[in-house]
Amino acid sequence: AGLVKFCQVSLNVFKGRIEYIVNAGKYGVLGKSTEGYFYGGTAASPALLGVGYIIGPRIAAYVFAGGLLGWVIITPLLIVSTGLPAGSSALDGFMLIWSDYVRYLGVGAMVVGGLYTIWKLRENLIHGVKEAVIGLRGGSVETKIRTDRDLDIKKVFLAIGFMIIPVFLVYAWLSQMYAVSLFMAILLVLLAFVASAIAGYMAGLLGSSNNPISGVTVAVLLFVSIIMLAFGVTGTSGMTIVIGMAAVVCCGAAISGDVLQSMAAGQMLGATPWKQQLAEMFGVIAAAPLLAIVVQALDKAYHIGSYDLPAPQAFLMGGIVRGVIGGEMVWPFVIAGAFLALVLIIMDIPVLPVAIGIYLPFTLTVPILVGGIVRALIDRKLNKESPEENEEISDWEMAIRKTGIKPKEKAHRTGLLFSAGLIAGEAIMGVISAFLIIGHINLGIFEEAPSWPGMLIWGYIAFLLGYIVLREFRKASHED
Repeated sequence: AGLVKFCQVSLNVFKGRIEYIVNAGKYGVLGKSTEGYFYGGTAASPALLGVGYIIGPRIAAYVFAGGLLGWVIITPLLIVSTGLPAGSSALDGFMLIWSDYVRYLGVGAMVVGGLYTIWKLRENLIHGVKEAVIGLRGGSVETKIRTDRDLDIKKVFLAIGFMIIPVFLVYAWLSQMYAVSLFMAILLVLLAFVASAIAGYMAGLLGSSNNPISGVTVAVLLFVSIIMLAFGVTGTSGMTIVIGMAAVVCCGAAISGDVLQSMAAGQMLGATPWKQQLAEMFGVIAAAPLLAIVVQALDKAYHIGSYDLPAPQAFLMGGIVRGVIGGEMVWPFVIAGAFLALVLIIMDIPVLPVAIGIYLPFTLTVPILVGGIVRALIDRKLNKESPEENEEISDWEMAIRKTGIKPKEKAHRTGLLFSAGLIAGEAIMGVISAFLIIGHINLGIFEEAPSWPGMLIWGYIAFLLGYIVLREFRKASHED
């Protein structure tokens, strides 16, 4: 996957996607004659192939359905009714209409979907906060058992109080609003506590992949934005503080889920809790500046929120803040997306996959669907060859099981590991290529690279994914 990405982006041996637009003829709308267009294509992305395999055929199909809705139905209808933007080609006009209008449908649906996720999990979330409060009230209890020793809770609170100072300084530096920055820094501690309690509890209950980070962050964004409006703070300064608070809460929630998973693994291995907790802190301190450098490099090279780096959650958060505080939002489409989400909820269809499919470029939803189809075909083949293995277990349970591993489980582990490797390889090479781009290091071989070699390689990787899983299954069945 890393080699494919390097050939696409840095060497320019072949293109990373193929796309086309078809003229569907002329149509008369409101007394005007306009031309209709249909768009199609796919990205040759091994990483998205792996994503589709991991999330499975059901969710992958919902993401693709969102892409069909946004790109094959809504955008062509808008073009027929309004025509292409003046002075633009058919393809460029299609992209402009999607970028300026249609993807805000996805934003509205994602907001409602995130809030609905929190509502569905309200009982578990409340329970998680209660457990955290009870733990705080109990404080730290002296114990002689090494595997039960946590960090001193008093020192933890002192550290939290100390962290208010740099957070306040950052907010004040960004916004030049000292009183508001101080209040928001103190409020941040409370919001981060609640978000971390929720995320940690849900990670322990359902696994870190089911952590409702986006929903929690959306709720915080809306809450903080309303507070800022109550203070009369608008413009860039207000938006900067809100985004800063949401970023800290989002990171806290994400790290909380990760820490709880690490602590669970440590308990299985007999680790010392307070040493694990210190190690997690040092890990965050070491990773934070490097992450900032990587994100800045990706933004300079590909531009966050662009076609090449869509970043749906980032665009969603920025859109909410611009809409509530800055008054910059295509509200008719956002509201339409919210109503679409309500319809999906009534139909008992997951909202977020469909919303993300509407938001993402269509070429990215196709490889996700293909990965889901590969998973479905493999599951069908394995179920046919081993009908006696009808126990349903989650990928998380499969990953931690040590004994009694059946051939089907071993094969699926191989598929998940291979898919994770595709994602990691392409992601790492994407970062390396970003540094080459911003360093103005041009390794391109062709000026105009063809698309078909990338499509062939991508198809071979899809075949290889299925082949390796089936080979592992037959090997494990023979050994069993």
